[in-house]
Order: sequence, then C-alpha cells, then structure tokens
Amino acid sequence: MPRIAAAERRALLLDAAWRVLLDHGVAGATTRAICAEAGMPQGSFHYCFDSRNELLTELAADLLPRELSAAAAAVVRGGSLVDTVHRALLAYWELVESEPQVHQVVYEITAMSLREPALADPAKVRYAAYPLAVTGVLEEIAAVRGIAWDRPVDVLARQVVALLDGLTLQFLIDADAEGARAALRACAEDIARHRRRVRYAAARATVRDGSVAP
Repeated sequence: MPRIAAAERRALLLDAAWRVLLDHGVAGATTRAICAEAGMPQGSFHYCFDSRNELLTELAADLLPRELSAAAAAVVRGGSLVDTVHRALLAYWELVESEPQVHQVVYEITAMSLREPALADPAKVRYAAYPLAVTGVLEEIAAVRGIAWDRPVDVLARQVVALLDGLTLQFLIDADAEGARAALRACAEDIARHRRRVRYAAARATVRDGSVAP
C-alpha cells in the first residue's frame, strides 16, 4: 500500500479493528485479522501499537466521551426535574439501542480485563471515569435547575452508573427496549426525589436569623 503517515495508519487500524470486533468479537480480533481488514501487512501493526491490548484499551475508552456529550447536551431547563434527568438518561440509552454491538464489544473487553493483567488498569481507569462523568451531568442539572442534591452527588452518580451498566447488559441479552425505557423513567423519578431547593433553603435561613432576604 502507499506510504502513509503514522497517525493516519493508526486511525485506519482503529477503524478496521471496530469492524472486525463487531463481526467476530474480541476472540476473532487478532492483529492479523485487523491488518487484513485495514489492507496492511501484519508488520505494520506494531509501528502504531505496542500490543493488541493497547488497541483494545483505546477502543473501549472511545465510547465515554460520546455518551457524556450526548447526556450533557440533553440538560435543558424545560419541563420538570424528572423530565430533565430522564432526557439525560435517554441520551445515553439511545446510543445503546442504536449501537448494541458496540456496547457488547466494550463488555467483552471489560470481561477480558478481569483475566488479562495488561487490561486491568485501563479497565479500572475507565470504570472510575464513569461515575465522574455522571457526577458532572448531575452537577450541571443542579446548576440549570437551581437546586442541590440531598445526598452526596458522587453517591447518586454511582447509583446511576450501576443501573445503566446493568440495564445495558440486560438489554444486550433480552433486547427489551420498552422495559429498559420504563426502568429509566423510574430511575429519573427516584433521582428527582433527592432534590433540595437552594433558594428556598437560603430564604428560610435568613428568616430564622432575622436578616433580610436578598
């Protein structure tokens, strides 16, 4: 093939790897298969990646920024707080419904990381990033709606991650989109119950201490 820049070669291998993974899963995504899909000699692989595990780690990390961007974009003031939380959850969920095979691949890589030491640390980093990302969305919702949460936001975030993670895996098995969406709505209602109105709480405090509310 014509000589191409290393960055372009790397991008071509990543794209090829996704196609192989979607068709054949992690077990079938050998470096030989990936290079063949990219139209490159197998020796080209190690000019771009130290190992197949490095490539798998990068692919698994690619999904979170898209999910976070979609959820953050859904945070608007219109409607009730339940509606706002529900829209953010649905923004993530619509990616699951539209790309179930992509999420299946990520689960395969995650399961593989439990036995592959080279993948263990990246998996821990990725799973640490999930609640941080949800925390950011919950904080954005609080700012937009003028509320605070009545329990630590990182605890709420972990609850959301646990539900979404389990719901995604269940959907990959039973493909029950209607049931999943009903669970998301129930989750939004549960989260909304943990709101605390900042302005109202501040007003009560000023009345108690005898000062004039602004």
